[in-house]
Order: sequence, then C-alpha cells, then structure tokens
Amino acid sequence: MKRLIRAFTALFALISLAWYCLPSVYRTLHAPDCTERSAVRSAPALRVAEPELLFVRSGSDERLSSVQQTETTVRLFGVLPVRTFHSPAKRRSVSLGGRTVGVILKTQGVQIVGLGDVDTEDGRRSPAADAGLHAGDMILAVNGSAVSDTASFMRLCEASGGSCTLSCLRQGEPFTVTLRPERDSDGALRIGAWVRDSTSGIGTLSFFDPDTGAYAALGHGVTDVDTGKLLSPATGYLTEATVTGIRRGDGTEAGELIGTFSAKESDAIATVVQNTEFGIAGSLRTQAGILGNRIEIAPSDAAHLGDAYICSTVEGTDVQTYRVRVIRVDVQSAPSVQGLMIEIVDEALLDRTGGIVQGMSGSPLVQDGRLIGVVTHVFVSHPTRGYCLYAAWMSEKLLPST
Repeated sequence: MKRLIRAFTALFALISLAWYCLPSVYRTLHAPDCTERSAVRSAPALRVAEPELLFVRSGSDERLSSVQQTETTVRLFGVLPVRTFHSPAKRRSVSLGGRTVGVILKTQGVQIVGLGDVDTEDGRRSPAADAGLHAGDMILAVNGSAVSDTASFMRLCEASGGSCTLSCLRQGEPFTVTLRPERDSDGALRIGAWVRDSTSGIGTLSFFDPDTGAYAALGHGVTDVDTGKLLSPATGYLTEATVTGIRRGDGTEAGELIGTFSAKESDAIATVVQNTEFGIAGSLRTQAGILGNRIEIAPSDAAHLGDAYICSTVEGTDVQTYRVRVIRVDVQSAPSVQGLMIEIVDEALLDRTGGIVQGMSGSPLVQDGRLIGVVTHVFVSHPTRGYCLYAAWMSEKLLPST
C-alpha cells in the first residue's frame, strides 16, 4: 500500500510539473494581478481546446465596488482556486444630450391634489375627507370601472347612483373606500376633492444609449405641483421643444426656460416608462436631430474640484457647452440624488440666464472628457450654483443593464 501511495504521489507530481510547464498555464499563473479580463480570457490555457484543467469563474466583489473592479478566478478542475485577477469593470458609453424637450405625463387614473368642501343645501361637506382620502392618492376605478382621466371620473361619479366604491393607490399600496358624493349648488355630484390626470413642462434630455435607444432625462422626478408627490405615470412621452425666452430668477424664486412644444402624442420622439427620484426614462422613437458625441460615464469617485462644462439649450434648439466649476464633491458608496455642487462661470450663460434656471435640469456635466453628472437643482437664493446627480447612479437606476 505504501509503495502504491508513493507511486501515485510521484505520478501526480510529474503530471503537475508537466502541466505547470505548459506555456499557456505559465503565462496565466505569472500574469499581473490586476489586468484586463479580456487578457485573462484570451490566454490559451483558458480555452476549451486545451486540456480541460482550468475554468474561469467571474463575479463582482462588492468590497471592490468603490474602485469599480471585477474578480476573475482561475480554478483547477473547476474547483481548486489557482489565481484571482482584479480587472477594471467595463465602462458604459452613451451619447450626450443637452437638448430641451417637452415632457408630457398622464397619470394612472386621476390623482387627488387637494381636498375641499361641497356646498350642499344642508351645509358644507367633504365626502373624500370623511372617507379618509388624502392629497396624493390615486383613484383608479369607480365601482369597478376604470378611470382614464378627469372627465371619465366625473361621468362615473354621476352614474354611480349616489354611492361610489373607489379603488385607490397610496404610495403604491392598493386600498378601497366607499363614499356618497354630494350635489353642489350647481346640481353636480362632487366628492370634495380636486383631481388631475396629467402634467407637462420643459426639461432636458441627459444622455441615451445609441445602441438601444434607452434614454435618461431631468435628473429628478416629475412631481405634482400642488402635492409635491412623485407622479405615477400610466403613459408619457417626450416631444421636441424650442426655447423662446428666459425668465430670470430674482433670488426668491427660480427662473425658468420659456418655450413651445407639441402636446400631441403623434409628435412624440420618445416614450416615458419610468418616473423616479433619479429622473425619467424610456425609449427614443427616433435619434434624428438629437444624436450627440459618444462619451464614457465616469465612476462616482472620479469627479474632482475644478473646471468642467455642461451641455444645455437656452435658445432655440441648439445645444451649447458652457463652462462651470465643480465646487463640492460628495463621496457616496450608494446611489443618492445630490452628489456634486457646481457654479456657473461662463459669461455667455450668465448674461443669458443669470445662472441655472428651471428647464435646464438634466443638462449633462462633463469633466476630463467623461460624463460625471447631471444638473438637478438650483439654489434659489444663489442661481449661479446648483446640485448635480452622479451620472453613474442615474445610468444604473434608469438604463437597462448591458
């Protein structure tokens, strides 16, 4: 038995030595610890045509997420680890935006934007408030019939026969209430709530993937002007917009771009399928007229204090670049909506707008030849300064994985 064990050990040692001396294996075992994954994968020892002793298993190590690296482990017989390589993760590249667009969102059902009283013959009453409804609630159906807009909601209330069971959503959670609408002095049935079925405005397309048509815009969510609640769109789309004027901020109220755009869905250049705190997203129907330079998205830890530029449309339909200065950089290990602070230093932009104004939200921020952020908010009392969201977080949250 001892002789058999010694013979097996000697044979194993000879096989291991011969295997080790294979040029392809030698190159793999002596490659730099940090290398490109493609270099590891292309090594002859890792090909199926070679004796199947080495297998590559790759995985993202969360401990390395802050430096954006990936681990590639080479294993003997697919089990015993031989080498682990660290390689930089592949960076996503997108086309720069900066084009102003019209944003039209239609809510799922109707959204309650406020509660009030109904003037009845017996006094003032509020059936909606009595039933426990709140501003921000979505009404999806009345007595089982779907609500498509404010007109259909009013028709369904009139046809209810005096009792309405409302199917609702509150912060994504479904619930139902039953109430009795009251007739006001005009003879119409009212529930004592103001509702809205759509909203529209001007914003900026931030960037898009020219290979898939997926885009991201605004850098912040679309909220109801009265409730401040994030709208939950059932449908939405973007149309081309033309900037015709500027209302400058006065230190107490933010300025805004003034422009024209079509609200017709037949004129849409893109769909809207997401409305999140990181912006809106969807798919372009056409890239004509908005195709920008392709650029790499920088990791969130690549930004630094100093010079940069933004791409914006503040007159007509032309995208221009304007000089800014990054004056604050926040270190973030997880997605957050405010990561950078910038200051406008471009005299042409300051003369035109006075700084950052509403409608410029979504303007891409470029530094060192890479996309680092997207403009999101302006300081009302100091309009030359504003916040930006890291483009890496916006891409991660809004664009499909590649």
